[in-house]
Formats: sequence, C-alpha cells, structure tokens
Amino acid sequence: MIKSVALLLAASTLLLAGCSKSSPVRRAGDPSNLVDWGVVELSANVPKHLSLGAGKDCTLTAASLPSGDLQIKIETKEELSGAGLPPGIPAGSRMANITTQTATVPAGVEIVISVGHTPVRLKAKLKA
Repeated sequence: MIKSVALLLAASTLLLAGCSKSSPVRRAGDPSNLVDWGVVELSANVPKHLSLGAGKDCTLTAASLPSGDLQIKIETKEELSGAGLPPGIPAGSRMANITTQTATVPAGVEIVISVGHTPVRLKAKLKA
C-alpha cells in the first residue's frame, strides 16, 4: 500500500511539473495584433491590394463558387534584406518571400483568418 501511494505521488509530481505554463500562448484571435479590414468588396478574378500593417501588403483575388461561397487567393510579399536573409545568402543581397494561400469563405459573413502570422477580420463580398 505504501509503495502504491509513493508511486502515485511521484507520478503526480512529474505530471504537474510537465504541465507548467511559464509562457502565455498567443492565439490567432488575440485582439492585440488583429487587423480589421471590415467589408472587403471584391470583383471576380480582379486582384485587390490591402495592407496588413507594419509595412506588409497582400493581394486578394476572389472567385465565386456554385455553393455561393467565395474562393479567395491571398498572396503576400515580404522584402528580405540584412538580418532577415536566410543563411548562405551574401550580406547586402535583396530577396522577396512570396506566400500564396487559398481560402474558401462564406460571402457576406464576418470571419477571422490568418494571413501569414497576422489574424485578419473581414467580411468578403463579391461585387455584382
């Protein structure tokens, strides 16, 4: 019996030590870094440029789906230089990192999506 209690106590101690929360987890919906685009009116297959803040921009291109939803292609471009360059690239070089995402979203419904590492709130509408 004493061995069982000692084993249970040791297991509990290890479990509690493993569940320590020393640093907060930043969630995608964290309002401190949320970009609010509001209502975004898009024309079918016509790129629209929007700002993510902090000098970052992106391009949205939408297509209407038979279900009534919108398929939106989101392309972000980030200029890299100096310390932001990947290892092995000579200092003084300039590069661009282009990322493309595709999202299917309901038309006219407010949503929060992650564009790169930035949470964005928007309500996408297709112009008639």
